[in-house]
Amino acid sequence: MTRDQQLEWEARWSLPVAAASFAAGLMLLVSAMIFFPKDREGIQRAPDLLLSIDQSSGSYLASATLTALSALALLGVFFYLFRAIDSRGGGVPRWFVYLVIGAPIIYAVSAMIYAFQAVDIADEFASGTPIRGDAGDNRAERISNISGALIAAQTAGTVGLAFLFVMLPLRARRVGLLTPFMGILGAISGALVVFQLAGISAVVQAFWLGALGALIVGRWPGGRGPAWETGEADPWPTAAERRAELAGESPEANAPPEPEPGEPPADPEPIPERPPSRKRRKKKRG
Repeated sequence: MTRDQQLEWEARWSLPVAAASFAAGLMLLVSAMIFFPKDREGIQRAPDLLLSIDQSSGSYLASATLTALSALALLGVFFYLFRAIDSRGGGVPRWFVYLVIGAPIIYAVSAMIYAFQAVDIADEFASGTPIRGDAGDNRAERISNISGALIAAQTAGTVGLAFLFVMLPLRARRVGLLTPFMGILGAISGALVVFQLAGISAVVQAFWLGALGALIVGRWPGGRGPAWETGEADPWPTAAERRAELAGESPEANAPPEPEPGEPPADPEPIPERPPSRKRRKKKRG
């Protein structure tokens, strides 16, 4: 694919991809707000979590569904970003495309299967006895028999999705598609996929996805970087270069002129002597 064809492809898919990025961030936020276990402090205890799932099974399934749909929306977003990076020589290996496609799908499917199994286990636990004390803890652990294959698939999907959040923004930053801030924030969002922090992870990830969507359609404050227009690796301009561009000057406008061939370099301007301080004048008078 030629450079012009790649730029045409990016322009054609910019609006759908930006919409997918906005939708993914919104679904993550709503998913985090739908299901709130009643006992937040005891969320790590299996009986408390199972009872919360049983009492709010509809909210729990809705939350899992939105999380899965968000991951599927990310497939399109990450594929778009992967192609933009690859066309600009970002150093992303070609096999990475399989991870771009596979990780979100595995994450979404395993999340839904896990959610349905968790609802069944929660119903079984709430319908029997005991449910409290050490005996309740032992019983909860005994009936929470999630298959090893499902846990492995969920782990692979989670790690793969987190890797995409980290790798793609950093490579996009290298070729000038993202600002340094956006590159670092994307890596932080990836870490929060694995190390979930209630009330923080979804907010950070949603903000990054919203900002990415705005940048793709050219709504980022200050405009997009030149790499989006040239189709080549072009570093994102610094703040000083932005100010010079807005003022209609080039960054080299204030640089001293280079000497003509054969002409000796100009002598540097003499540094004015610093006037003697008052203390020195007093010493001389004394």
